[in-house]
Amino acid sequence: MARKVVAQYAVFHNIGGTSSIIFYYEGGGADSVSDIPYGEAQHIIDLLRNEKPMSYDHSQKRLSTYTPEPVGEGE
Repeated sequence: MARKVVAQYAVFHNIGGTSSIIFYYEGGGADSVSDIPYGEAQHIIDLLRNEKPMSYDHSQKRLSTYTPEPVGEGE
């Protein structure tokens, strides 16, 4: 599966210290990732809140900026 642009997301913090995240894509469709350690989920949520556009490749479990970003952006 190719990477898809993430339009929205939902986060679920589970009892026991893990999280689940659902990625909703532009044009429809969604994928979910479960049993993410809480600290790692916080980092993913931070990326989703502050970077745009973001893409997700479910087969590789890879979240990335969709386009290259300039060095020294100061974020």
